[in-house]
Amino acid sequence: MNILNQPGFKSFFTYVLGFIFLTLFIYLGIPFFFDYENNKSDLEKKIFETFGLNLDLTNEVKYNIFPSPRLNLKNVEILNFSESSNNIGSVEKVILKIPFKKLVNFQMLDFDSAELINAVINIENSEINNFKNYLDNKVHEKSIQLIKSKINLSNKENLLFSANIKKLRISGKGLFSKLVLKGKIFDTKIKINYQNKKFNENPAKNVAINFPEIGLNLKLSINPDKKNNETTHGNARVFFPNNQMYFDYILNNKILSISSSRLINNYFKGQLFGDLFLFPFLIFDLNLDINLLKFKNILNSKFIKNNKFLGKLIPINKKINGKINVKINKIPSSSNIINSGSANLEFKNTVLVVKKIKLNINNIGNINLMGKILQQKKKKLFIFNAKINLDNSEIFYSRFLIPKKSRIDLVPINFHGKIDLESYKINLDKLYFENESGQKELDEEELFFLQERINEIFSQNSLNNILKYQNLRKIIQSFFN
Repeated sequence: MNILNQPGFKSFFTYVLGFIFLTLFIYLGIPFFFDYENNKSDLEKKIFETFGLNLDLTNEVKYNIFPSPRLNLKNVEILNFSESSNNIGSVEKVILKIPFKKLVNFQMLDFDSAELINAVINIENSEINNFKNYLDNKVHEKSIQLIKSKINLSNKENLLFSANIKKLRISGKGLFSKLVLKGKIFDTKIKINYQNKKFNENPAKNVAINFPEIGLNLKLSINPDKKNNETTHGNARVFFPNNQMYFDYILNNKILSISSSRLINNYFKGQLFGDLFLFPFLIFDLNLDINLLKFKNILNSKFIKNNKFLGKLIPINKKINGKINVKINKIPSSSNIINSGSANLEFKNTVLVVKKIKLNINNIGNINLMGKILQQKKKKLFIFNAKINLDNSEIFYSRFLIPKKSRIDLVPINFHGKIDLESYKINLDKLYFENESGQKELDEEELFFLQERINEIFSQNSLNNILKYQNLRKIIQSFFN
């Protein structure tokens, strides 16, 4: 006899299920009767103890059963990542998820996780240590998520940068704390993974940063100094399409010192070392030593072939300033023209100052270049002064195929002008020769003819076209004709 087919069993089974669901519904409904209004201070304390979030609950607290037991808080003020009462932002909606077994009474109330939706958090650079301590705190092990939010980093009244966050998760369980950030910085998508290994008093930290739109990846290890709390050291690996960079660093009192670096890519091999001052603005003093520069690969790169590459690159953000010295030891090329060089560059308040560029022409002489790259009346210009020193006329004339009848005694050549970095059109303001008797300057008509000839050859509006040997040869030949 099948008991399931017995009269009354189905009714009994229905009653049991109904009783179970009724009991469950009553249990889930217990938090509806809690007095949240008169216990807001206790609730704020509980949230701080659980998540380290210092919130000001001024509006109504609501409890919801679906899709899971939770408290909903609207229009909440964020006071700080410590016990201070300083207001650092606001959040449109906070969801506190409650474990099933913590619904009996208000005193037992606990939370599994917190979600902050449409939050705006303003962090002063002086408060960065508080934020760092918050991330590293072993007590706050439950998950926190920021959704559709924004974090602003500022120095008093000056905004340093703003990160638009699609989703950020902060969690710390067992021996690890973890932060995952997805958003935008400088209108560029970014994903950050932060892990804190809590094995000892000075735990190692790992940061992975990914810019998916440009294919840039950074992996960073952070190791606190056991003797000095303000000093950390570690290493970094930077991956860019066909590019790799490895370096060791020391961070002390907001100064990042780079050493023992190695750069490998399709364009050059070398080393980078120097200092970066991180706050309140990014200031750097760097040296780039290039052992081998692959000029052919540069000419064929997508950056050079992009007509507006330099126009987009410059000017630099005004919050980024510094100096970089570049030394190029070897430049192999089929044309065998420039074989080495050096550069002293300074980034200064959106202007790139070319203090000196020296290009050594193989067995011929050198080119010295000075100037600045800036934006002027919606145009991005390179304003320059250049001097060409030619020491071996025979090799020079042979390499650029200058007829003997057109050859002259070579003397230093000076020229001033500017280049539009979007159209690559050149304007020559002055060109003159130096000799023992003085200077000989091209007249206005001669200068205009040379300028138009150059622009005609470079009419394809491509940096790649400008740097080609055959085009440079045409320019030089037109100069002597």
